[in-house]
Amino acid sequence: MPKMSVEQVEEALRKEVQQLDKRVQVVAVEQSKKKDIYRVTLLKDGRSTSADLKKDLIDQYFSREGKDKGLKKALGKAVSHLSIRYGR
Repeated sequence: MPKMSVEQVEEALRKEVQQLDKRVQVVAVEQSKKKDIYRVTLLKDGRSTSADLKKDLIDQYFSREGKDKGLKKALGKAVSHLSIRYGR
């Protein structure tokens, strides 16, 4: 599998988050120094949170062309945490 860039990962995560909640935005995606974790920062209604996603999870998503449920589940937890924590 070809090496993926942070921009490719960010675009894929942005698409998945929009499917979960249209009001949530992906602000930033950063690769950690260990290079096996991506930190995703999410924003909703002026509040933010972040989630750490393992590189293996993202690799599985790309290898199965978006059909892997693991990434959607991990992002769903972060989005729901943001909604519950700062819900109105």
